[in-house]
Amino acid sequence: MRPVHRKVLWVGIVVGIAIALVPGAALAVFSAPPAVTARATAATISAPGGFTATAASTTTVNLSWTAPPTLTGYTLSQSAGTLAGCSATPSGTSCTATGLTSHTAYTWTLKAAYNNWLSSSVQASATTMSAVGFTLAGKATDGTAGTSSSTATGVTTISGADLLILIYRQGSSAVGITSVSGSAISGTATAITSQAPANSNSEVAAYHATGTGTSNGTVTVSFSASNNVSTTIDVVQLSGENTASPIAQSAVSASSASGTTVTGGALSGASASDGELFFAVLTTATSMSTPTGYTVLDVPASTVHGVWDSSSASTAGITTSLGVSSYWGTIEIEISHG
Repeated sequence: MRPVHRKVLWVGIVVGIAIALVPGAALAVFSAPPAVTARATAATISAPGGFTATAASTTTVNLSWTAPPTLTGYTLSQSAGTLAGCSATPSGTSCTATGLTSHTAYTWTLKAAYNNWLSSSVQASATTMSAVGFTLAGKATDGTAGTSSSTATGVTTISGADLLILIYRQGSSAVGITSVSGSAISGTATAITSQAPANSNSEVAAYHATGTGTSNGTVTVSFSASNNVSTTIDVVQLSGENTASPIAQSAVSASSASGTTVTGGALSGASASDGELFFAVLTTATSMSTPTGYTVLDVPASTVHGVWDSSSASTAGITTSLGVSSYWGTIEIEISHG
């Protein structure tokens, strides 16, 4: 055998032995190294972004967030109380926590998960809305003829509490309310709404004021003329409402047409999580019913007017039944939750 051929032969034998004994190393001689795939670790998992909690009612809070680039799921916990409505391992980017207590602060803690790894936590907090409360703080029915003002006495309020003064007046001529004041309220009350039925000498009106905290105080309604026939005043104190702007909206309705039912003005787009007050005044009525879903605040024995409240505002005009009435007026007021 010629020398060069023996050299080639020995090289082939050496390479063959290398492939047989260390195939991986030999393969590396003839191919490029494989690509390395990056893997998530505890340090590389991003936390969820934009985590927010927004109170939706007295018992629910809406949670939402944005997903990080790498994850297989989430973990969610709540303090205080037990998480409900939302899963402890949510799959989406939003949910609604339920079964909460009104006017209570809650905090939720959220983490992104990648298999057994967890990201750093993010938190969101919210306070559930307060349930609106209504208390009849005082009232008066004045049948003194020819007077220019009527006063409700024995009105006891909490200092700083919001008050609604509901007024009905029938006069011998056109009615005009000029002011609402007294020791039970701070300064002069401001008008919310009013309406006089056509072809009548009556008026329904609602005013807003702040309580002074006076025990057995007064609320006086003054009129533009001394022509009183009958005046009714109801002073309602609010609690748990949005004290910055408690009056969400109001609607008034009045008519001089006879009938057996009255329907209030509709509250456009009213929120079911808000409270509502309904005031109705009837003349020559023989009966008056409590609207469905409402609680009686004041229905005098004379049955000429009534005040009802509800923890849930309605977009539809509230209807109450009555005997034949010569004319009537109603006011509905939506109260914002705190």
